[in-house]
Amino acid sequence: MACCGKNALNSTPLAEYARSLTNEMSRDAVQWHFPMYTVPLSTLLEMTQVEPHEVLMERGWLVKFHRSKGKAAFVSHQWAAADHPDPDFKQLRVLQEALKHAMEKLVAIPVDAISEVADSKAKLLHTFELQSEPLFIWYDYFSCPQSEDKGPEAGRGKLLDAIDSIPAYVDECSFFFALVPVVEDLSRSKLITPFTWQERGWCRLERICRELSTNESWVIVKSSTELELVASATASILNGSGPVGEGIFTVLEDRLKLAPVLLSAIKRKMQRLLKSQDLAGYRALLNRQTAMLRGFQCDPLGGFVPDTEDSSSTPVKHFCHQNGFRSIHEKDRYGWQALHYAALKGDPYLVQDLLALQADPNCGTKRGHEALGLEIGSTPLTICCLFQHTDAARVLISAKSAVRGGGTVYHPLGCAALTNNAESIQILCDAGCSPRDQNTFGFSAMAFAGNVGALASMKELLQQTGHVPALDPTRALQFAMYGCGGSAEVVQWLVDLKADVNDQNFATAFQGTRSFRAIYTLKVLQHKFHKVTSATKRLYHVEGATALMMALLTSQYEGAAALIAAGARLDLRNARGWKAADFMRGRSVPDLVATTRS
Repeated sequence: MACCGKNALNSTPLAEYARSLTNEMSRDAVQWHFPMYTVPLSTLLEMTQVEPHEVLMERGWLVKFHRSKGKAAFVSHQWAAADHPDPDFKQLRVLQEALKHAMEKLVAIPVDAISEVADSKAKLLHTFELQSEPLFIWYDYFSCPQSEDKGPEAGRGKLLDAIDSIPAYVDECSFFFALVPVVEDLSRSKLITPFTWQERGWCRLERICRELSTNESWVIVKSSTELELVASATASILNGSGPVGEGIFTVLEDRLKLAPVLLSAIKRKMQRLLKSQDLAGYRALLNRQTAMLRGFQCDPLGGFVPDTEDSSSTPVKHFCHQNGFRSIHEKDRYGWQALHYAALKGDPYLVQDLLALQADPNCGTKRGHEALGLEIGSTPLTICCLFQHTDAARVLISAKSAVRGGGTVYHPLGCAALTNNAESIQILCDAGCSPRDQNTFGFSAMAFAGNVGALASMKELLQQTGHVPALDPTRALQFAMYGCGGSAEVVQWLVDLKADVNDQNFATAFQGTRSFRAIYTLKVLQHKFHKVTSATKRLYHVEGATALMMALLTSQYEGAAALIAAGARLDLRNARGWKAADFMRGRSVPDLVATTRS
């Protein structure tokens, strides 16, 4: 059933509205509510302690940044204490050494393995870009006021102004560094790791602001010598680990401050997408808001197109009008229909209405969606599972949506596993999925869950499987260390299930199907004779490798320490003749594993 006529999508009210914005202005003005204070790189490299904004201001070390001065880098990091980000100067020392290492010894910062596989066009970050112009560093403790006048005349406060300006600061920065070395917190009671960074609400906000900026790529700084560029939507989503509103906050009231900040960043991105005529990207962000704002008590932004009496007469007509569809069966440049975007929005009533109008619950997309990291052939159910819309998924399943299809790589169960969505795993298995189901390349949902350390997914898959041997905890442990899921918690849980920390048969996981055997062979030959990348390095060394070797190769030092504590042997060699110590040679390794060198 059509919402209107059958004209092309470029003649819809949405397309006309986008063209009107294009003529309005060529570029958004960066709006700072508080100046963007930075420190020059040379000043940062000379520091021996982390001191607050007020001290640096008094010394004259801070510079009000403007693009005419050079380039800026935004540093996202987890605080080591409630009242100080880095009292022992451990994290900032890693940043100092990593920047020196990158500019003095690297030609380029390599693309991370997920980006490399997900996007063949992903580009390295050549380090000359860090040096082509003067570089200035934005770091919250330096750049934002740390003491506020609490008197009755204080007004709104400079700190809140700086917080509201975070999207603009991120947008103005040419580079974004996630500073995530494994270090102890001030109390020495726990570790600060990439996983704890991913859990923090403030860090999630900064990362999502980068995704919503004009330059979406960002650099993970794992140690003084280990830097990787996250350069694809798939990798960014998997490394981001959840909505801002569901993140951890030391001060609970901070959560209330961030919803309007995130909404302002979303609105600005949506306007840019419209002005650039990227209507598919606009649709993706318009409907993804539901997932992005989860955990906040606020409504997503509505569509920007003025409604008419006819377009607002039913929810389906309103949805089609705001998304630029003349018919529920029309497709945009990615081959996405209205039902795909409704699944992304996660509104079960809208999904039900579209199905009642004969929308196809099993329609696969015709292209991968760049803004969402989704591949060709993704079904509405796959989309629901990836973005954790379980109510909408139930509606689709009741309409006979196929639970065992929906993509070459990411089938519904695999997407639920990747996003730690235990509830969706349960309803999919109730509908006929098996925890043993594999994708086209022979990988199971447990492989996906292990790869990203999705512990809730692994526990639910174990419950659905019914017995530990079918789960294969050893293989799950190896996938965690091969990917980015090597937390100490994951290691301990799998070891308790009798995972063999010294198993050396992981390479068989890449021999499951003819198609992936071909990819495996190609990548190994590429590493040996052509060029070394993050993905080729892993596949080259995987034959005969233990979980510990893979953890060290992928710089997952928290997991490596947990494996050593669980009895991982240091004398074993992989098929290339390498021992665990060989994977640490020439690299900056945290103290908790450095003592194992031999």
